[in-house]
Amino acid sequence: MTGIALLGAGRMGQVHAAAMAAAGARLVAVYDPVTRVADALASRTGAAVAPSAAAAIHHAGVDAVVIATSSDTHVELVIEAVNAGKPVLCEKPLASSLAATRRCIAAIGDQAARQVFLGFNRRFDRGHAGLREAVHAGDIGRLEQLTITSRDPLPPPLEYVPRSGGLFRDMMIHDFDMARGILRQELVSVTAHGSSIVDPEIGKLGDIDTASVTLLAEDGAIVTILNSRRCAFGFDQRIEAFGADGMVVSDNPRQSGLTRYRPGYPGTPAPILEFFMERYGESYAAEIRLFLDCVREGRDMPVNAYDGLMAAYLAEAATLSLKLGKTIHLTGPDQEFDHV
Repeated sequence: MTGIALLGAGRMGQVHAAAMAAAGARLVAVYDPVTRVADALASRTGAAVAPSAAAAIHHAGVDAVVIATSSDTHVELVIEAVNAGKPVLCEKPLASSLAATRRCIAAIGDQAARQVFLGFNRRFDRGHAGLREAVHAGDIGRLEQLTITSRDPLPPPLEYVPRSGGLFRDMMIHDFDMARGILRQELVSVTAHGSSIVDPEIGKLGDIDTASVTLLAEDGAIVTILNSRRCAFGFDQRIEAFGADGMVVSDNPRQSGLTRYRPGYPGTPAPILEFFMERYGESYAAEIRLFLDCVREGRDMPVNAYDGLMAAYLAEAATLSLKLGKTIHLTGPDQEFDHV
């Protein structure tokens, strides 16, 4: 049974702990800077409470490390775990900036970077994965347009905004990764538009709550990503892939399969899901299972630190595009952005 050290026992840490248990792994040690949170999780799982992250990583019986702490701590914890020879699953983002992401990869080296599983869980959503497989199988012919929609039910608390890294790095980073996974080719330009139309207070804090980004792929395919921090009808998560021979859509799951028919209403389906754990709970479980399989079999991680680097690179380019009001032409993840 694979022994896990869990760093971070908040909401995401608890999600991962439940997924580990379901997958047959053993939570050996847990650390959280808020001791009572670590104590509560440890009491439910039988894990030891470590006095520090390093102590958890080096605890006897730990085979792998899961990092679910705040983004600004990820780099140092990834480096600590890699130096201890432990495979790592790290929640996105790998770091709070492109520069920090580059430093992290440089510090751990190329091979170790491929042993860091980055938590882009949406890749493992059943609908999204099915769409990606259909595109790769050629079911719709040559892909010409890809539209990714991600809208949250409610904006985050205002106190979260200054430390979030901004909408592109915090929210749309999932969509940048999704686009790359579906396209399987490099992107050549980024054009971003954004505003704080939902809550002007978010704008006063230097961020946006509504955004549209257009990405141009090498072969001419166009990707459109739409984000909003507020959606009145639930957690809106859809992907549409349009090709020369057809189209495939990953739509919103609904709360039930019930459709109501009444006078004046030809058919009203159940509402869509309202919370990210309802929508993506299965994908977190699939992510943990795949991570554990890679650990047991010694395989490279299918989503690794380099995927985190590319997503961070696109987020940085989008940030600059919005700031300058122009299209940013992409040359590669070593490209320097002087104005961000």
